[in-house]
Amino acid sequence: MNERFFDLKKDRQDRIINGAMRIFTENGFRHASTDEMVAAASISKGLLFHYFKSKKGAYLFLYEYCTRYMLIEMREAERRRGCDYFEMQRLLSLADTAVLRKYPCLPVFLHRADSEASLFSEDKDMELPEGIKGACAALRRELLASSSLSPFLTGDNMENLSRILSYTRYGLMHELLARQELPADAQADHPALPLHEEYAQRFQSYLQMLRRMNL
Repeated sequence: MNERFFDLKKDRQDRIINGAMRIFTENGFRHASTDEMVAAASISKGLLFHYFKSKKGAYLFLYEYCTRYMLIEMREAERRRGCDYFEMQRLLSLADTAVLRKYPCLPVFLHRADSEASLFSEDKDMELPEGIKGACAALRRELLASSSLSPFLTGDNMENLSRILSYTRYGLMHELLARQELPADAQADHPALPLHEEYAQRFQSYLQMLRRMNL
């Protein structure tokens, strides 16, 4: 990418990042349209290619940028490695909430990109720096696996519970992102908190319910 991208004002950088990320999140790499990206980011196609050279360049930049950003927000959870399983889930949800405040599509973008991982092995031009590919998902799995078990929570139950909460996490994010795309009059029929706040409240309430059940 062109390093002059970082000379832009931060709000403009974020508008471009969020616009391009939304299109990749909705359509995946193969079906993402650069025309839709520039419309979502409110820039010209020439400017998109000036900074990222190609659709591949934009995708690789976003993947690395989002991974590094998410890893920074996961530092507190990493620092508390080995704490109670439910506390670790809470700390990871706080990292999600911090990310969603600025980049609403980021966790879902990374999740979808990781499901398209074959792109990185099939195309020699789709190379990422060492230690970046799948780093956030791997750290999340590692932190949950190393957390201490609550009473009556066995290793097998923890694995199943982690799977359930992963489905809940991404399902909730998809729901909230879809609501954001509704026309303004339709959104008025569904008054809601900002996306990151609603995610935090609802996910934490599900987590507390499961904790009380002492699964």
